[in-house]
Amino acid sequence: MSKSKIIKGGFYLTIVNVLSQLLAIVVNIVLARLLLPEDFGLVALTMTFIGFITLFTSIGFGASIIHEGETTQQKLSSIFWINLFLSLGSFLIILLTAQFAADFYEEKRLVPIIIVAAFNILLNPFFIIHYKLLERDLEFKIISKINLSSTVIGSVAAIIAAYYDLGVYALVLQSLVATVVRMVLVLIYKKWKPNFYYRFSEIKTMFWYSLKFKASNMALYFERNIDYLILGKFFNSAILGYYAFAYNIMYTPVKRISYIFSEVLFPSFSSFKEDKTKIIGGYFKSVQLIAMVSFPAMIILAFNAEFIIQIVFGQKWNEAIPIVRILCFAGAIQSISQFGGVIFSSIGKPEVTMYVSVGRTILTVLAIVFGVQYGVLWVAYFLVIAKAISYIIFLIVLHHYISFSIGTLIRSLRGT
Repeated sequence: MSKSKIIKGGFYLTIVNVLSQLLAIVVNIVLARLLLPEDFGLVALTMTFIGFITLFTSIGFGASIIHEGETTQQKLSSIFWINLFLSLGSFLIILLTAQFAADFYEEKRLVPIIIVAAFNILLNPFFIIHYKLLERDLEFKIISKINLSSTVIGSVAAIIAAYYDLGVYALVLQSLVATVVRMVLVLIYKKWKPNFYYRFSEIKTMFWYSLKFKASNMALYFERNIDYLILGKFFNSAILGYYAFAYNIMYTPVKRISYIFSEVLFPSFSSFKEDKTKIIGGYFKSVQLIAMVSFPAMIILAFNAEFIIQIVFGQKWNEAIPIVRILCFAGAIQSISQFGGVIFSSIGKPEVTMYVSVGRTILTVLAIVFGVQYGVLWVAYFLVIAKAISYIIFLIVLHHYISFSIGTLIRSLRGT
């Protein structure tokens, strides 16, 4: 695997994600002024519910395509038809259970929102293999163009919809339009067509790897979304909207930064998966680079939250200010732990990420259970503690599989 290609790929993804981050900030400002807090709360519940259903109705062969390297046409075709069948099943289950979600959260407006948002699921199988092939081949320049274009067009669609008073559907439309644009561009750039062919025996190894990877993603999902699942039951949509708004302000930069490194490191580490010294060196160098950006950014935001939110987003978001102040410290910790799972996936042990995430999820649930007794601010305080303990757990597990010295970690963070 060409080192120069990896470096160039990282460069392209970095530039595009910086642009995407700036765009996301502008779009969030505009949407925050046009929409109500409860709109953000409703879409948070919707996406969390849909994500919960698809956890159990999809497998996700994308990681196995990248990890395996060279994959035959027969294998890819078999995967395509499995993905298509599972997506149709997921869509039907969501339609049948949408009312249950509305009854559980005592929010009748959820049903039509869930139905519209669920159309994303039907589109994914038609381009996801093509996209993963681009990732496998480290075509990050193409991926960058696709992602930036889909983000821009989806954002414009959301702003137009919000301007014409479509409310929460503006947020749903943002995701749906972005997916359609991504699908069209991926199909243009990656010329691959499935055959009418299916044989499970040929993808058996990939299937088991994907199941382990899927299990780890399930654990990650609960770790990252269990707060919405629980808080939606205890707080109304407006309070959940303030929490979701604060969490997004904190998490969006973290997610963007982690996405760059995850996209580059997973295929890169997979290409030299036997060289653990090289992997751990690359990981800690990445931690250093991320911390140099995220730590100062989170601290600045935390200590200037009132000024930034009132001036930029408007007075109606004042109740989110104290939540932002607290969650920024959780964001600083999460930024350096978010992408750690790529190490275990790269060395063929994605199930380890699942074990770590289960532990993190338990800590998150405990934080929320204790916090809801006293209000949303205490939820935020306990989440910061949970994130700190979670990172320590990750480092202990990582050391078990790849030995490193604490001095290596300290040197990575010392400059920051």
